[in-house]
Amino acid sequence: WSKKKISQCKIRLLITFQVSCPGVHLPAKDDIYLSVCFMSQYRKSVCLPPVFPLLFREKMRFEKVFHYAVDPGDVAEMLECMLYLIYLLASGGWWGEL
Repeated sequence: WSKKKISQCKIRLLITFQVSCPGVHLPAKDDIYLSVCFMSQYRKSVCLPPVFPLLFREKMRFEKVFHYAVDPGDVAEMLECMLYLIYLLASGGWWGEL
Protein backbone atom coordinates (compact mmCIF):
# COMPACT_ATOMS: atom_id res chain seq x y z
CA TRP A 1 0.00 0.00 0.00
CA SER A 2 1.44 3.27 -1.01
CA LYS A 3 1.45 6.49 0.87
CA LYS A 4 -0.59 9.24 -0.73
CA LYS A 5 0.83 12.73 -0.39
CA ILE A 6 -1.58 15.65 -0.26
CA SER A 7 -0.48 19.24 -0.87
CA GLN A 8 -2.49 22.18 0.38
CA CYS A 9 -1.99 25.52 -1.29
CA LYS A 10 -2.94 28.87 0.23
CA ILE A 11 -2.69 31.90 -2.01
CA ARG A 12 -3.04 35.48 -0.90
CA LEU A 13 -3.77 37.63 -3.89
CA LEU A 14 -3.22 41.38 -3.72
CA ILE A 15 -5.08 43.21 -6.49
CA THR A 16 -4.13 46.81 -7.06
CA PHE A 17 -5.24 48.63 -10.17
CA GLN A 18 -6.98 51.70 -11.40
CA VAL A 19 -9.77 51.83 -13.95
CA SER A 20 -10.39 55.03 -15.86
CA CYS A 21 -12.64 55.75 -18.80
CA PRO A 22 -12.46 59.41 -19.85
CA GLY A 23 -15.79 60.75 -21.02
CA VAL A 24 -17.81 57.84 -19.59
CA HIS A 25 -20.34 58.39 -16.83
CA LEU A 26 -21.84 55.52 -14.88
CA PRO A 27 -25.35 55.53 -13.41
CA ALA A 28 -25.09 56.94 -9.89
CA LYS A 29 -27.31 54.22 -8.36
CA ASP A 30 -25.08 51.16 -8.89
CA ASP A 31 -21.85 50.62 -6.96
CA ILE A 32 -18.96 48.91 -8.76
CA TYR A 33 -17.05 45.85 -7.52
CA LEU A 34 -14.65 43.15 -8.67
CA SER A 35 -15.55 39.49 -8.85
CA VAL A 36 -12.46 37.27 -8.95
CA CYS A 37 -12.50 33.58 -9.86
CA PHE A 38 -9.44 31.41 -9.19
CA MET A 39 -9.23 27.66 -8.53
CA SER A 40 -13.05 27.43 -8.97
CA GLN A 41 -13.56 29.82 -6.06
CA TYR A 42 -15.14 33.27 -6.24
CA ARG A 43 -14.30 36.30 -4.15
CA LYS A 44 -15.93 39.73 -4.25
CA SER A 45 -14.28 43.07 -3.54
CA VAL A 46 -15.77 45.90 -1.55
CA CYS A 47 -18.12 48.12 -3.51
CA LEU A 48 -16.90 51.46 -4.79
CA PRO A 49 -18.98 54.45 -5.83
CA PRO A 50 -19.48 54.63 -9.62
CA VAL A 51 -17.03 57.50 -10.17
CA PHE A 52 -13.92 57.25 -12.35
CA PRO A 53 -11.12 56.63 -11.71
CA LEU A 54 -11.91 53.47 -9.73
CA LEU A 55 -9.05 52.46 -7.46
CA PHE A 56 -9.12 48.86 -6.25
CA ARG A 57 -6.77 47.58 -3.56
CA GLU A 58 -7.99 44.20 -2.39
CA LYS A 59 -6.49 41.27 -0.51
CA MET A 60 -8.14 37.94 -1.31
CA ARG A 61 -7.32 34.48 -0.05
CA PHE A 62 -7.79 31.25 -1.98
CA GLU A 63 -7.13 27.73 -0.68
CA LYS A 64 -7.06 24.41 -2.48
CA VAL A 65 -5.96 20.88 -1.67
CA PHE A 66 -4.10 19.14 -4.49
CA HIS A 67 -4.70 15.44 -3.83
CA TYR A 68 -2.41 14.15 -6.57
CA ALA A 69 0.56 16.50 -6.14
CA VAL A 70 3.74 14.66 -5.21
CA ASP A 71 5.88 17.70 -4.46
CA PRO A 72 5.62 21.53 -4.40
CA GLY A 73 6.97 21.67 -7.96
CA ASP A 74 3.89 19.80 -9.16
CA VAL A 75 1.67 22.37 -7.44
CA ALA A 76 3.66 25.23 -9.00
CA GLU A 77 3.18 23.69 -12.46
CA MET A 78 -0.56 23.34 -11.93
CA LEU A 79 -0.85 26.93 -10.70
CA GLU A 80 0.96 28.23 -13.80
CA CYS A 81 -1.74 26.69 -15.99
CA MET A 82 -4.69 28.10 -14.04
CA LEU A 83 -6.60 31.19 -15.10
CA TYR A 84 -7.60 34.13 -12.97
CA LEU A 85 -10.89 35.66 -14.11
CA ILE A 86 -11.48 39.22 -12.95
CA TYR A 87 -14.83 40.84 -13.69
CA LEU A 88 -15.70 44.49 -13.18
CA LEU A 89 -19.41 44.53 -12.28
CA ALA A 90 -22.14 46.91 -11.20
CA SER A 91 -24.08 45.90 -8.10
CA GLY A 92 -27.42 46.38 -9.87
CA GLY A 93 -26.46 43.97 -12.63
CA TRP A 94 -27.14 44.39 -16.34
CA TRP A 95 -30.82 43.53 -15.92
CA GLY A 96 -31.68 46.61 -13.82
CA GLU A 97 -34.68 46.54 -11.52
CA LEU A 98 -37.22 43.75 -11.92
